[in-house]
Amino acid sequence: MIERVCLVLSLSLLSACATYSGRGVPAPVEDRGTGTVVTPAASPRPDAGSSVTRAVENTPEPVRDTRPADETPIVRSPSTVNPAPTEPAPPAMPATASSTLLAGVDAAIAEGDLERAAALCERALRITPRDALLWYRLASVRAQQGRVNEAEGFARRALSFSANDPALTRQINGFLQGL
Repeated sequence: MIERVCLVLSLSLLSACATYSGRGVPAPVEDRGTGTVVTPAASPRPDAGSSVTRAVENTPEPVRDTRPADETPIVRSPSTVNPAPTEPAPPAMPATASSTLLAGVDAAIAEGDLERAAALCERALRITPRDALLWYRLASVRAQQGRVNEAEGFARRALSFSANDPALTRQINGFLQGL
């Protein structure tokens, strides 16, 4: 079985190598006697009639000054303006499972479905059990349901994980004082 897989893989690699057409741009050749660089003309490709143009064909060749061997050759490049490179925008942070569930918690609270909101909070906490915001949200849902003892316990747990977020710590302390 392994032999067949290796055979199929090697045949596909060989066929890929056999059909590779390359870029069609020959390498420049330096004439060592005169020090000039000669770029051979590219042979026409079978797909020369296609509407796709390559950037290499559209790039102007530098103008070279050929002088006797005792003088230093001067190389002049064509006067083209290259735009300044732009930095790509940083990629957007992908949504995590707990952040997606937290959005569902907000939607459930907005709809008044507190049981679903609590269930989504608990599910998110199974994914990230040390997330202070999730514990705080669960505490606020339980407080809205009138389950004050549970709300207080969840808020205290949220407080234990919120040491790195002073704003959240203030919110949780305010929540606990309001209970």
